Amino acid sequence: MGVKINAQGNENKEYVQATHGISGAIINRAFRPWLYLDTIYYLTTEGKKYRSNLRKVHGFSRKVIKEKRNEMLERNTLKHDETTEDAECQARIRKAFLEFLLEYHFKDPSFTEEFIREEVDTFMFAGYDSTGMALSWILYCVGLYPEVQKKIVAELDEIFQNDIEREVTRDDLTKMKYLECTIKETFRLYTIAPFFMRECNETLKILGHTIYPGSFFLIFPYALHRDRESFPDPEKFIPERFYPENSTERHPYAYVPFSAGPRNCIGQKYAMTELKLLVANILRCLRITSLDPRDKVLVVPYMTLLNTKPLRLRFDTR
Repeated sequence: MGVKINAQGNENKEYVQATHGISGAIINRAFRPWLYLDTIYYLTTEGKKYRSNLRKVHGFSRKVIKEKRNEMLERNTLKHDETTEDAECQARIRKAFLEFLLEYHFKDPSFTEEFIREEVDTFMFAGYDSTGMALSWILYCVGLYPEVQKKIVAELDEIFQNDIEREVTRDDLTKMKYLECTIKETFRLYTIAPFFMRECNETLKILGHTIYPGSFFLIFPYALHRDRESFPDPEKFIPERFYPENSTERHPYAYVPFSAGPRNCIGQKYAMTELKLLVANILRCLRITSLDPRDKVLVVPYMTLLNTKPLRLRFDTR
């Protein structure tokens, strides 16, 4: 969005806390059917707190949109004073997603700022915690399996020729095949979104049971990804199972770390690119060792898959 949250400082701390509060409320409500009715839920203490947190999140998003809108309008006002060199320099600067949305709003006012706010909320709420937890689990798995880490490092050394100063390019990212498989295998065992819901829109018969329209499915990828039919030796960490030649016989919906279908994760490609970039830059310089075996690392399904205790990692220079 082109905005710094500074979540580890005090600035915008209220927004971060409100987002965490909303996540907790969604989980609590999902497992309490008697709270599904809005008229009941918003009478409860939790429902009132949820509404308060929602107002804070929406208020922050509107503030970000307003500031960016004013900045863009001011920039357009000053355009006539630009030199050709200034204009060329400005054209090379990559725009934030929010700027594209506002440009569309300027061209078509029917695309209102409230529509923009909804898009901003989707990206910021969905991505604020998930990418951080994904990186934690990837580094944990890489540090836990030295032979996997060795293969990733060999791949990176071949790409960068041991030049740790060179910036990663888009072409470099496409060559990181084994790293990508490692990320996918991490997501199989530690699915960042441990569950999601879908509404049934037609009558279905499953295992002798009738599912009627309007019913809700709770899909649990954390268990689905451990199906022995799709993933032999499911508890073993085997990145090679995601090579194309090893995936052709697998059902396309056997592996759904980003959900699937028209309502899948809107940022999955961006997330994979970001994670490959982060992990590659870390492993070009550092060696990772995980200090706790998997049976000592307990998880809890939340909006993202969380560890109950801190993941202990050691970083050494290569």
